[in-house]
Amino acid sequence: MGFADLEGIAELPRAVAIAIAYSPAVLRDPDDMPNRAFAEELLRLKGRLAELTLGIGEMLLEEGFETCTDPAPPDETDRARLVAPFQHKTAATRAGLGWIGKTALLVTEQYGPAIRLASVLTDAPLLVGEPITESRCGDCVVCVEACPAGAATGEHWHAGRPREALFDAHACHRMCRERSRAAKIERGGCGICMSVCPRRPRV
Repeated sequence: MGFADLEGIAELPRAVAIAIAYSPAVLRDPDDMPNRAFAEELLRLKGRLAELTLGIGEMLLEEGFETCTDPAPPDETDRARLVAPFQHKTAATRAGLGWIGKTALLVTEQYGPAIRLASVLTDAPLLVGEPITESRCGDCVVCVEACPAGAATGEHWHAGRPREALFDAHACHRMCRERSRAAKIERGGCGICMSVCPRRPRV
């Protein structure tokens, strides 16, 4: 967890950025992704993040601060561009939790990209972290080469660089839909780029 300065970026000037790691066991075999264990883990993490954001929001409200615990509701996603109204990755990078990797996921030093994110926006005077503004992936292209959609360009991220320069979200979306349908699970990403990242914890 970290605190981010969102002055001029979001409707409230601060954010509590939260990251929870996937169990390494569900990412063990990239050749078997996605699978039911991965889908169930995704639901578990979503539920835990919902609990955390609600609890943090209630605590801040009790202290008299304005809060928003759902700044990126799915029904407000721009379906044509596949862009949410607020990017949890923005809060996370500005809080210093990680950087954007070559498949447009947040990458952390401890867990790689094998995490789920959430944010709570607030006007509480939080002591913010040092933003990360440049990629730390270096020359690694493991996720780029493993992506079955060929969605990643291999380019490096820096703050303000458009996602399209790094990653084709529509190609990823189509491939995830196809692979989830083939696995007979609810769509939620294929998980391959998380699975192969050298930074993620192994079992």
